[in-house]
Amino acid sequence: MKFKNLFAGALASAMLLSGASALAEERPNIVCHKADAITIDGSLEDWNLDSPAVVKDATQVIRDLSFWQGENDCSMKVYAAYDAENLYLAFDITEDTPYGAIEMLPIDGEDNLKVYISTDPAADPARTAYGTNDFLVYLIMDEGYWDTAIDRSMVEKDLRQRFVSAGMDGGESVIEGYVCGTQMTTTGFIFECAIPWATFSNKNIPVYTPASGDTLSVNFAITDISYPCPGTEYIPQMAWSGTSAINTNPSEWGSMTLE
Repeated sequence: MKFKNLFAGALASAMLLSGASALAEERPNIVCHKADAITIDGSLEDWNLDSPAVVKDATQVIRDLSFWQGENDCSMKVYAAYDAENLYLAFDITEDTPYGAIEMLPIDGEDNLKVYISTDPAADPARTAYGTNDFLVYLIMDEGYWDTAIDRSMVEKDLRQRFVSAGMDGGESVIEGYVCGTQMTTTGFIFECAIPWATFSNKNIPVYTPASGDTLSVNFAITDISYPCPGTEYIPQMAWSGTSAINTNPSEWGSMTLE
């Protein structure tokens, strides 16, 4: 009987590991290239464009699908790069009504980019709840007012390590050292930014030191107001990976491997 119990336990553990491995293999993945003199000016000329996160399909609409008018209405490619100090992101966005942020709306109802990221390469990709090193960053797209916010409301209080939400009421930039740049294109616009790795740290959470070969859980989403007024109750949102559950469940994210 003891042997049977041991065998059953070993089999269950193997099945769990197999499931986690399968989940990791199913996840979309991009390469985060080493930054080579990237200038934050809204141009992609100094970027490696080999491995984008592509968001353009109806299956990637996670909110108000009936109000999404197709790829030309809202879609994007996301590129990532890094150095010792910063995570660099470039968004090549196709949109017919850019920069639709207005103060009366909640922050997730304005034109925004959402960056989901874990700074713990050892974190289980199959975890279904946010941990200490999981963050949701809002980058507001309002020409001239590039607000930022960090949402930690979904992290259990005991796991927050005193790193709490900031900027969620809008109207401020809470990321120290944040730099962004944008340029209009014939189909929308390019949005670049540099987010210091120190953003995801405090006295209790060490600054992540990026290392070649590390794989981090990440995701990207875009929110698009087509008609700022009226109709603000219907605002399509698209994500690279997963469903609307990505706001509370990191297992639906993708991943990013540092070059």
